[in-house]
Amino acid sequence: MAFSFFDAHQAEVVREATALLIPGPADAPGESDPGAREADAVRYADRLLGAFTVEPPLIYASGRDDNTFLPLTPAQRVGWRRRVEALQEAYRTGIAVLDRLAGGDFAAAPVPARHLALRSPEAEEFRGLLFDHAVEATYGDPVYRSLAALGRPAPGGQHHLGMPRPPARPGSGTAPRSPGTAGHADAAAGPAAPRPYTGDGDDPVVVLARHFTEAARALAAGGSDG
Repeated sequence: MAFSFFDAHQAEVVREATALLIPGPADAPGESDPGAREADAVRYADRLLGAFTVEPPLIYASGRDDNTFLPLTPAQRVGWRRRVEALQEAYRTGIAVLDRLAGGDFAAAPVPARHLALRSPEAEEFRGLLFDHAVEATYGDPVYRSLAALGRPAPGGQHHLGMPRPPARPGSGTAPRSPGTAGHADAAAGPAAPRPYTGDGDDPVVVLARHFTEAARALAAGGSDG
């Protein structure tokens, strides 16, 4: 499956770097829990960096069963585009740094050389960004990382990583709730169009991401460099 932002080499560098930061069974003998490789963390980062290649942008998941995304208000569009552009530049620069530190090609370098590159003070800022995104990909909702799975549960209500699927939000089903029908679905009408977040109060995605990353960092403690 093609990437939205990364070229093939950039994707390999991000895949191998995040796999060292949060290793799973394929990267750490004896590890039973899924890691960044199993979570396809590279796809999560790519979808974030390429969020504005589709409409609505891949910023606010609607929480519905059809896995749609909410439209952005004009102000949100400006703010998020700036954030995404800054992240794009951070990835371009960081990947180039890892390649140089690993002798020219991070993804093709021996594992010890990759570890040394990631541990370099020169890569510290990018390592932190990669770790945050790897954590969000590994423990977050799959809708943000996979065009194929889109967060749909496996049998038994499990994600493909074996984690419980978050409960559906009220009114998040595929059929809309019509006014005055006491919650009965108007099946003929089809799904209601997602409505944009109105912007009242703090941006909920930013607030949630901050608390989520803090909690996930604690969960992944001890594995910051494989």
